[in-house]
Amino acid sequence: MLNECNVITNDLSSPVQELEQGRHELRLKLEGCQSQLESQVGDLERDARELSAQVERLSQALSEAERDKSRAQLEHSEHTQRLREQLNTAMEVERAMSSELQALKQELQQKGSINRPQDEELISAMREQVLRLTQKEQVLEERLESVCQENTELRASLASLHTRLALHDQLNQQQSQQLAEAWQEVEAGRGRSQQLQAQVEELQEELSLQEARSHGDASLLSELESSLDTAELGVSREEMKQEMGSILQLLLPLTQELSSPGRSEVVDQQEDLEAMLHQLKGAAQTLAQGSGPQELSRAFVDRMGDQCGNPSVVQELRDQNVQLQQENTELRQELQSAQEQAAVAQQAIRDRDEAIAKKNLMEAELVRSKNDMMSLNNQLLEAIQRKLELSQELEAWQDDIQIIINQQLRSQQQSELPQKKSTSNGISFFRRPSKTSSTWTRQPSTSSSSSIWSSDANQDKNQSPWRDWLRRGKGAQYDK
Repeated sequence: MLNECNVITNDLSSPVQELEQGRHELRLKLEGCQSQLESQVGDLERDARELSAQVERLSQALSEAERDKSRAQLEHSEHTQRLREQLNTAMEVERAMSSELQALKQELQQKGSINRPQDEELISAMREQVLRLTQKEQVLEERLESVCQENTELRASLASLHTRLALHDQLNQQQSQQLAEAWQEVEAGRGRSQQLQAQVEELQEELSLQEARSHGDASLLSELESSLDTAELGVSREEMKQEMGSILQLLLPLTQELSSPGRSEVVDQQEDLEAMLHQLKGAAQTLAQGSGPQELSRAFVDRMGDQCGNPSVVQELRDQNVQLQQENTELRQELQSAQEQAAVAQQAIRDRDEAIAKKNLMEAELVRSKNDMMSLNNQLLEAIQRKLELSQELEAWQDDIQIIINQQLRSQQQSELPQKKSTSNGISFFRRPSKTSSTWTRQPSTSSSSSIWSSDANQDKNQSPWRDWLRRGKGAQYDK
């Protein structure tokens, strides 16, 4: 039994565990579903709140739209009412105009043959005035076109002047830069020239010392001659010859390049003391009459270098001399270039001054042209204003002529009515003096003409309100 119970328990334990696991999984699923439902419920509540807010906004917008609609309907109704009133007034004016036009047509048809020459004269005068106004308008338009062309030409010339001034400014800047560079080079050349001048002064001092030495040698020769002439010398002729030979050996290197090549052989062959003295005199003269101290110093340096056996010093001296000559030529070239650049700079300054003067002249011309343009524009505006005034006067004159014509027609109608009555009721006996009676009847009519004119004018004002309306409309157009 126990075994069976154990077996049964073992058999039942596995499904119980599976059931517990399923139960646990179902609980987990239930919790997940509950959380999802809670989140969905929160989302739905939030959406519901948003939808309610949107509904409120839409309801407010709808109410505002209804208010706007009602306001627009009211405005539309008011506008339509105003338009209807304007339409009614326009229709009334049109009716009045049509009635007056019909009346005028009838009057003109009835009295078509009366006052035609006067009307033709008035029409011809009006046409002539219109032609004069059109001619004036054409002249003003031509002047306006010419002024516009001059304005464009002046603008083009102004643009070209601006470009030329910009080019001149650039050239002036370049020339000023070149002038500054030239002055810098001149300053550097001056410094170099001062250095070279100091070196030249040193060389001149050395040459003066060498010349003093040569003069000392000449004085020695003169002393030797004087000593030879005197008999009080205690030295033998051979010693004197040796001393003079040593002096000649010292002086010959200086005079060898300036004298002929056979001079040394002659000196070697001469043995007499007088010949040696003559040789010393010739050497002194050649030293005194040499081509220049630089050549003498160069020959002296060469000979002394050959005798001393130090060619490096001689080469250094030669190099220094060549370098000094090159620097001197370079400085001369730099001075010439600096002078040329200074001349170019002066020319540039003169060109700049001329350009500035031209610029000032062109600015003055531009100011004058602007003043002329302003005056022409003012004249054009005055002409346009005068044209408008003339057109307004012409229209007013046309209206006045129309009123006068109407008044004359009515006065003629009124004057013809009593004549017709008198002719119909009169006797044939009184028909002959009708001219006198007509004269008598016309005299008081002239006295009462002013009253007739005033009454006709009042009648025109009362019967034609549309004319005032048209005049107001024309005046508003001209004011605009």
